[in-house]
Amino acid sequence: MVEEIALEEYKKAYREMVSEEEKIGFSVHLVVYVLVNAMLIAINLLYSPEAIWFFYPLLGWGIGISMHYLFGIRWLEKKLKEREAMAEYRAREMKK
Repeated sequence: MVEEIALEEYKKAYREMVSEEEKIGFSVHLVVYVLVNAMLIAINLLYSPEAIWFFYPLLGWGIGISMHYLFGIRWLEKKLKEREAMAEYRAREMKK
């Protein structure tokens, strides 16, 4: 026999699962950012040290990775709670 779980337990488990996935995604993004930009810095300094351009992709991608952190990690809990509230509202409306 399958034991029922409370809605709050389900919500907590779901939030933890999504949070873990987002942290892994951000970590992968960060590692790729560091490796690619290290390579770009090396290429720039080895092949064209007279024209320093590596900071443009470093800065542009840095803005992107900052946004990934803010939306995917920092503000994730708030977004999940808002979506849960919306889903709960819809479910209650469907019951009527």
